[in-house]
Amino acid sequence: MKVLIAADISPTAVQICEFLENYLKPLADEVPEVTVLHVYEPELDYSEDAPTQNWQAVPKSEHELRHIFQPLAATCNLQYVVVNEALGDSILKHAATVDLVVMGRRRRGQMLEMVTGSLSQYVLHRAPCPVLIVPEPTARQLAHKILDRESSQPIIMSTESLARLKVLIGVAQADGGIDPQERLWLESNVRQRHFPEELVWETLLAESIDLTHELAKISDPAEQELTYYAAYLLANVDGNYHDEERRSIDLIAAAFNLTLTKVEQLQGLVDRISSFQYGDKVQPILDPQQRLLAIEQKILRYAMATAVLGADPSPLLSSYTQSAALGLQMILIAEIADIWGESEFSVKPFFEEMVGSLGLVSAWLMALDMAKLVPNVGASLGAVDAFTATWAMGQTTAAYFEAAYSEPKVALAAASLRQLFKQNRKSAETIYDLNELAVGEHKREHAAQIKLLTEGLRTGKLTAQVYQNRLQQLLLTEKHPQLSML
Repeated sequence: MKVLIAADISPTAVQICEFLENYLKPLADEVPEVTVLHVYEPELDYSEDAPTQNWQAVPKSEHELRHIFQPLAATCNLQYVVVNEALGDSILKHAATVDLVVMGRRRRGQMLEMVTGSLSQYVLHRAPCPVLIVPEPTARQLAHKILDRESSQPIIMSTESLARLKVLIGVAQADGGIDPQERLWLESNVRQRHFPEELVWETLLAESIDLTHELAKISDPAEQELTYYAAYLLANVDGNYHDEERRSIDLIAAAFNLTLTKVEQLQGLVDRISSFQYGDKVQPILDPQQRLLAIEQKILRYAMATAVLGADPSPLLSSYTQSAALGLQMILIAEIADIWGESEFSVKPFFEEMVGSLGLVSAWLMALDMAKLVPNVGASLGAVDAFTATWAMGQTTAAYFEAAYSEPKVALAAASLRQLFKQNRKSAETIYDLNELAVGEHKREHAAQIKLLTEGLRTGKLTAQVYQNRLQQLLLTEKHPQLSML
């Protein structure tokens, strides 16, 4: 069997390689012949015509191709062809002698596709053999794929990371145990394959956590601050700070020798959220279409803002930026309630019912761990997680009010809210892909100011409220890139 891969150097190439690894295994007896064709042109999938410039193939292109597709060498005879030809015609010429063409397809809006055309559609309708089209992975999928591929060995949680996870589990157990929903959140955010070989979820969640023993393994000062903040957030996000939880938090502070000033500062980040108070109100919108459009635009803007805060997760500053992101998410919920005419809506209990405290904390901390293991991938995951969580919160809140005002009225219970949030978060990955470049632009524009403001809060020069207000003004009210919906 002869296979032609029409490949650019992009996330889709990683997806194609992974698909063919599985597809070609059953054909191992006949040893397939696979040719990777790369037309040296900056935007392979965006045009059917050859570039007017005389682009020259350079060794870098083939080197990158070999790096991406090297895993296929174990199951086929692999060769590479790098040419400077008209895109669509080059693929069709090489397709004349093969049994199958495999190529990727980028996610683009309908308007862009109408203007620029689609290379995959061009080849699909003209090729003399079957054409298999592999969709572009979402940013979250790509981050995990690269994380796995770029690691010469399986990525195992560090001793400090595992100790921090156990501390959070111990705090969660302090109020009577981890409920099934919290367990689902944990298992979806923390992958089993990252555990040490002998550890499984069943034993981890069933064991009695010795906090003193685990805290002794966390020695980095930034990690200690992060652990204390995460544990205090976990204990307080539901508004019920039990005596057992309080004793656990005090034990963490003592083990890390945190000063009273630092404890008050980290607790203040959480307490400001726990005692959430919303300032300026948004006027209700009675017209259904105008209301829907206003809510959609608001959700996108807040998702963009929190993605920028999550795009550069540093253990030293992340407690502060994550607190700001939580504040923005709650403001978003409150503003959607205002638009529906519910200015006295209780944001905090609704937030807890929808998200769940343990899942929220574990997802954020795992993104930070990825940042330490593979910096670029971790930053990408941090941005995606923040964006998708915020977008899903906004959409779930909008659905809640839509149901509450329907005829007959529908009440969404906590289980329904969490399921809806989970579904919305999955669909949010596509929305993020449409706005990924805008997130990057927004981050580059404001990164220095965000860092300066966060350092000001950390060193006590700014109060938490002033910090939140300035970030909100910076990320929401100043000029921002054009955002895209489906």
